[in-house]
Amino acid sequence: MAEETDQVVASLGRGLVLYLAPEELPLYPSLLSEFHGGKRGRGRKRSSDDQLLGFGAAEAMTMITPVILTFSRGFWEALIEETAGDPMRRLADCVRAHLPGHDEAGRVPPPLTPEQLQLVRTVAEREARQLDLSEKRARLLADAMVGVLTAPPAP
Repeated sequence: MAEETDQVVASLGRGLVLYLAPEELPLYPSLLSEFHGGKRGRGRKRSSDDQLLGFGAAEAMTMITPVILTFSRGFWEALIEETAGDPMRRLADCVRAHLPGHDEAGRVPPPLTPEQLQLVRTVAEREARQLDLSEKRARLLADAMVGVLTAPPAP
């Protein structure tokens, strides 16, 4: 289950980075590896404050990818928990089917229903708020998650 979660988090994270911070995409594989390593106890756990890059104070910038990966993991775990005993328990399977690399023999999954998308958005916004993001940024991240799951599959 942990390996599957890592794969889903990687797909969700990549989609969100592509949508929200495409300039960070070249660094995504190494940041993902570091994120997964930190979750397994290899190395120290880093906070978003540790993610500064640059050569001086003026050039420093905070990367959004570590926040996106933390958000993606929290979102996925919350979605699994939220839908465990619900008639929409298949939502996790539907979400997984909409992610790149998770399609079955090229089958295009059916679109998520408006009710499923509303639940995705609700869980995403709640998880974003738990990261101490502003309400505006939490909504943006929730909207981006819905956008990732409703975008047509990449060729």
